[in-house]
Amino acid sequence: MTVELTRERVVAINAAAWEYWRWNANQAEDWTRGYLARRGLRGLQAGYAPEGWARLVGRMRGRGYGADELVAAGLAFRTEGGGVGDVFRDRLVLPYRDETGGIIGFTARRNPATDDVADAPAKYLNTTSTLAFDKSRDLYGIDPAAGRRIQAGARVVFVEGALDVEAIRRTGSPVVPLSGCGTALTATHLERVRQIHPGAAALAVFAFDADGAGQAAAVRAWDLLTDDEAGTAGALVLPAGTDPAQLIQDCHVQALAERLAQPQSLVSVVVDVVLARHDLTTVEGRVNALRAAAALVARIPDVPLSRVGTQLHARLAPHTDLGVIAGELAIAAAAARGTT
Repeated sequence: MTVELTRERVVAINAAAWEYWRWNANQAEDWTRGYLARRGLRGLQAGYAPEGWARLVGRMRGRGYGADELVAAGLAFRTEGGGVGDVFRDRLVLPYRDETGGIIGFTARRNPATDDVADAPAKYLNTTSTLAFDKSRDLYGIDPAAGRRIQAGARVVFVEGALDVEAIRRTGSPVVPLSGCGTALTATHLERVRQIHPGAAALAVFAFDADGAGQAAAVRAWDLLTDDEAGTAGALVLPAGTDPAQLIQDCHVQALAERLAQPQSLVSVVVDVVLARHDLTTVEGRVNALRAAAALVARIPDVPLSRVGTQLHARLAPHTDLGVIAGELAIAAAAARGTT
């Protein structure tokens, strides 16, 4: 059966589910408080979706919400036999909100006791697409306060997960952390913050691990930005295998705050990624690396280009003259602009 819902009804259903999960977070079976305390996030307002086939469904139906509505809102699923079960079971739950404070969806972490189980469910689970929520558009961390701060010019920091957002909030840094919660950054995510403030993407900082996946993510973010944004965006490069949540758990709050206060430029990170693809011990490798880096960054404004020249010289010296580097950058920039 197909049921017609409005966005407002979905938000109301989410609010009722959140109320139930918040109540469960204070019951004896709840493990989320201890887990958050171990992660350095004591006191975070999380919900607990309890174990059981259909505990939320039963509660919600008792409050007047139909099974088909719950399925359409992404909180329940229907089996081939017609049964209806909870989507979120035995999970720590956190809400996605919009600028009005309405709950539009959820992200949920499985019980860590199952992390080493071979057939454990997905570590993180997000609400499926509904009238209120789209994971390719919506970002965890947007709420009324965050919206006001972005409008006032605060820097947005894109991180990987919800706990990374909460970890950065613990530093007291004057930034607004946001996350697609495991979903790769999309052009629509960037457009979402531009809608709040036109210059938000130009000021944005992108957090990456210092590994191959992080390097690939840096290039993807670079490709999604406009030319002007690419020249001014920042990067937060973290040690391989760690993330903001891990730094908070390891009591490195001040170290994380310092990195946030002085992010690297995204340009420099992307140039390093390009250089790492070439053998800089050979003449051919250095020439190819220089030309590849020049072609990649040719679209950015002139002032950041001068910084790129200094960076390339530091990496390629003493084998490559600064004048040669400047010449390659100028040639690439002219080609990108269609001039000679």
